[in-house]
Amino acid sequence: METGLIAFTTLFATVGPQDIAALFAALTAGSTAAKRRAIALKATLIAAGILFFFAFFGDALLGLFGITLPALRTAGGILLLLIAIDLVFARHSGGTSTTSEENEEAVTKPDISVFPLATPLIAGPGSIGAVVLLIANTEGDR
Repeated sequence: METGLIAFTTLFATVGPQDIAALFAALTAGSTAAKRRAIALKATLIAAGILFFFAFFGDALLGLFGITLPALRTAGGILLLLIAIDLVFARHSGGTSTTSEENEEAVTKPDISVFPLATPLIAGPGSIGAVVLLIANTEGDR
């Protein structure tokens, strides 16, 4: 139970669903409800697949590049600290608004579920790093 709560809060902070929801609403403003639902489902499934891939193979992939878990923990801790500071001070990051050029591209682009929704917004560097570290931390619990 405790591990699940830690995983949920970590991923909630790194993914930032409130920011993604705002961008999703802006990028799909001209779409029908059925198309919006399909885009959201596809983006969620693709992001889940990416995160599951890194949950199972992330440690081996990091080892291939010579990145140790302590180095990833340090980088992830710094990233989480910056996210937490941003949340505490509630500064406008600019990430929740779109420009007119982005809105025009979203209208002409046939499918935004893979990019930018699934990756990098949902399954971005922060959430991938968090998943790898969460799995590494739970390996001793087995």
